[in-house]
Amino acid sequence: MSGGHNLAGARPALALGIPDFVVEAREPVQCRVDPDAYFVEGLRQSDAEALCDGCSFLDVCEAFALDRPELFGVWGGTTRRERERRRRGGPAVGVGAAAS
Repeated sequence: MSGGHNLAGARPALALGIPDFVVEAREPVQCRVDPDAYFVEGLRQSDAEALCDGCSFLDVCEAFALDRPELFGVWGGTTRRERERRRRGGPAVGVGAAAS
């Protein structure tokens, strides 16, 4: 196919938006075990925090998502709505809010 893009060397996980730290994790990462649970419309912030509770990538995952406004779903214990609030400079909501 002339003029097309050759994706033979592309990393599929990166193409899907899955960050390297998740793909390369040596310990079990819940979002890799049950990814559908992280992409539910209308999820409450407290539910998002519970999904990510205990994850060793919580902070780096949240930072990853804050830098990418196009991301949907739960990332770093935050919902899309919570990340939008933080980007606008609004107060953080939830358990980790006092730490900021």
